Amino acid sequence: MIIDFRIRPPFKSFMNLEIIQGWRQGLDPDPRKMKPTGFERRFVPSVAEGSIDLMVKEMDAAGITYGVIMGRQTSNPVYGDADNADVYELTRLYPGRFFGFGGIAPTSPTALEDMEQCAKKYGFKGIAIDAGWCNPPLPPGDPALEPIMDLAEQLGLIVVFTMSAYVGPNLSFTDPGPMLPMLRRHKKVNVVFAHGCWPKIQEALGVALLCRNVYLSPDCYFYVRNMPMQMEITRAANSFLKHRLLFASSYPIRGFEQCVENWGERGLDKDSLACSLYHNAAELLGL
Repeated sequence: MIIDFRIRPPFKSFMNLEIIQGWRQGLDPDPRKMKPTGFERRFVPSVAEGSIDLMVKEMDAAGITYGVIMGRQTSNPVYGDADNADVYELTRLYPGRFFGFGGIAPTSPTALEDMEQCAKKYGFKGIAIDAGWCNPPLPPGDPALEPIMDLAEQLGLIVVFTMSAYVGPNLSFTDPGPMLPMLRRHKKVNVVFAHGCWPKIQEALGVALLCRNVYLSPDCYFYVRNMPMQMEITRAANSFLKHRLLFASSYPIRGFEQCVENWGERGLDKDSLACSLYHNAAELLGL
């Protein structure tokens, strides 16, 4: 069994996301203009057709038993938002297949109310924050995140921070170092760094070494062949991060089958590979 910890499905408001629209257009024929994560990408029928049913069939073919669907709330028209109600509807359409995480914008005056709804009305396991895309962008460790973490602890919610080179106005938004005091204050809150804070991989590993409540889900920044800093993730996963590395496809970046195949080629030992593909996420999600 495999758990995919980050899927952006071709479903309702998700279709407005820049990442869905961009990959549906296919790869740029000019290799100099191609997205770096498009390197060696195979054609994905469900992305091209925008079909949720086909996507689920592709999950089956890749051996993916469960998927985590994350909403997005940023109030930023450039990247688009994905409604939490649509995440909930998808979990109802495919009972037992998907775990919902609500998108939360810490800059929104209704952020805490939205979190209550995610936990109590929708029964979501966690929340997803794209702080660098918020309007205005929130740098790592911003005080506005404190009440979010406080309530997450009360509600027992996992908190996912999406952090990478694309998420924020500059690369300082990829550095998790300033978050260290906040993470230490909230040791009971399990935190996931989606995209693994690339290119600040060493900083992310340092934070994870110091904070046992921190998980890394580096997705395409790990499974794309020859991605810089890849070996540092492998070394950590084969040692202290063995039980806190999470597999994620970040679909639609690549198809599920190719992601699973490429993930298995990154040098993880047998136990670490099994943990990253299923056991770590299963424990985190309470399966």
